Amino acid sequence: MGGGGFGQTFEILDQKDKTRKVLKVLLKEHPKAIALFKQEAKVLSELSHPGIPKVDKDGYFTFMPKDESPLHCLVMEKIEGLDLQEWMKERKKEPISPELAMDWLKQLVEILDRVHSLQYFHRDIKPQNIMRKPDGQLVLIDFGTAREVTETIMGFSSNGSGEQDNDKKRATGIVSPGYTPPEQTNGKAVPQSDFFALGRTFVYLLTGKPPTAYPENPRTGKLLWRKGAPNIPKQLADVLDYLMAPFPGNRPQNPGVVLQCLAEVELNPPPRDSDEREDPKSDTKGKKKEQLKAKIHLSELKIKIPFKAIGILSVIVTMGGLIYTQVDGYRRYGLIPANPMLVIRGWPNRMWLLGHKEALGQVYALAIAPDGETLVAGTFGTIRRWGIHSGEVFNPESVHSSWVRALAFSPNGEIMVSGSNDKTIRMWWGSRQRTIEGHTGSVHALVFSPNGQILASGSEDRTIILWDTNGRRLSTILAHDLPVNALAFNPQGNVLASASADASIRLWNVNVGDSSRRLTITGHGDSINAIAYSPDGETIASASDDGTVRLWNANTGEQLRVFEGHRGPVKSLVITPDGQTLIAGGDHIVLWNLNTGEIITTLWGHGDLITALALTPDGKILTSGSEDKTIKIWQLKL
Repeated sequence: MGGGGFGQTFEILDQKDKTRKVLKVLLKEHPKAIALFKQEAKVLSELSHPGIPKVDKDGYFTFMPKDESPLHCLVMEKIEGLDLQEWMKERKKEPISPELAMDWLKQLVEILDRVHSLQYFHRDIKPQNIMRKPDGQLVLIDFGTAREVTETIMGFSSNGSGEQDNDKKRATGIVSPGYTPPEQTNGKAVPQSDFFALGRTFVYLLTGKPPTAYPENPRTGKLLWRKGAPNIPKQLADVLDYLMAPFPGNRPQNPGVVLQCLAEVELNPPPRDSDEREDPKSDTKGKKKEQLKAKIHLSELKIKIPFKAIGILSVIVTMGGLIYTQVDGYRRYGLIPANPMLVIRGWPNRMWLLGHKEALGQVYALAIAPDGETLVAGTFGTIRRWGIHSGEVFNPESVHSSWVRALAFSPNGEIMVSGSNDKTIRMWWGSRQRTIEGHTGSVHALVFSPNGQILASGSEDRTIILWDTNGRRLSTILAHDLPVNALAFNPQGNVLASASADASIRLWNVNVGDSSRRLTITGHGDSINAIAYSPDGETIASASDDGTVRLWNANTGEQLRVFEGHRGPVKSLVITPDGQTLIAGGDHIVLWNLNTGEIITTLWGHGDLITALALTPDGKILTSGSEDKTIKIWQLKL
């Protein structure tokens, strides 16, 4: 298929599944090149994203020709379709629409987020290295290849004919005129170099001309390209200029910032005229500006506003919780955000942030009443309640002397319980309360049986205690070697699953006079923080500090699938009532198709670890709580 210098590419037929794949071969021996080739092969094999060529775990191997040095090989998915340069030529370089540009930008930033999360960056983004599949999915190619590895190490760069261009040798070795940023040309590529090349790629797509066709400001180095695309929204052009800032420190510092910018463009599209004049016959825009100003000046949400009045395009936010990169990003490219905490990733108009609540403390527990109307959150010693649909804010209740770590409602909604680091459980029957004692360590988990007759609690003291609905102890199970972090009943109510800091899951019989262990499941490499049964009770999902979510056969303990998509610990987990979607929270929220393992979308917006998730019974609203001291309410239309 091609190659040059140190590597070649071949199309092959996989005899196992009769599919055509790509074989990359490193032809020449060089210790550093081989080391990075192996490293990149490993990274690609760990990535799971429809926009990245798939590499199986055994995709990397060495072949030993007779009397020759070993050949290092990498087999990956063959991507069908055209690259974007070929695609543009087929349409006679007609510029793409702003709407398509927004869709493609989000796709590509999603891909970069996945790549950057593994401490890797592409270094050669350009139209030729982006494939468009027949279904419209974009795929980023030509990273992790032999050619890229050897060029990166050996200072090789192609002049377009496959020959080495010695005049362009640099430490990073990859120079694509018009797309390569200044720092990379000088041998100092950084992850933000990808954003520069991405912005330049969209200049080509939106104007039909390569970036080299436009001059640069001799004083600032800024590309003067906007006259080539007079009909695109100014805010979108602002985002592209932000990506293409000559100095890498003035570009977005991570993909999340880029997605915030795009979300703002999508939710608050400006007029297409560059001067943004308003129609003097209409005061609609003026009213919108006043509404946005009002939202910006809200310092905390202690007001009653019905969610129906908020609407999809009117999201309540606060400015107090902004992290530095958000503020800095908007400051640098000049777009004043109406709702800077909002980040929407994935499909437009399908995942929306409905609301943002200040919890006045780190949030370690969330629960939603069975009627789907009341949200309860636990912070330091305090329980706070909100009306999910009404927006009503209830007075906070100080009920514990330390952090609230667990919350649960009985299935009929008549009882609510809370567990705390103060080693106690509080039980509410309407206005009546009772303190339950029995654990000798922090209470980490609470769950009611499906029939509502048994409450199970899990603790730092390594035990599980079963209680009746009056708070009387029924039995105690010495469950794990380390703290019990999470509990879940199967839908039938006869099996209780526990997850522990000892990295194991254990299943327990829950029958009269029988609390014996049925099964132990292992496979995680670190503490397990959350578990959930599928609605049919056949599978168990678990989330761990090892950065993975895993799916297990609930009857045999066999591992069925590993879900990857977080950069660090995964702290929270839920499965939608229809059993189709798995949702997990860590540094961000990831939604997977439970059956295929494909990532559906990811939701950003929290500034710290997401430690709690809760779904309404109909599965339409997701709530997330974080160590950033906020709660977010998301509408899901899957």
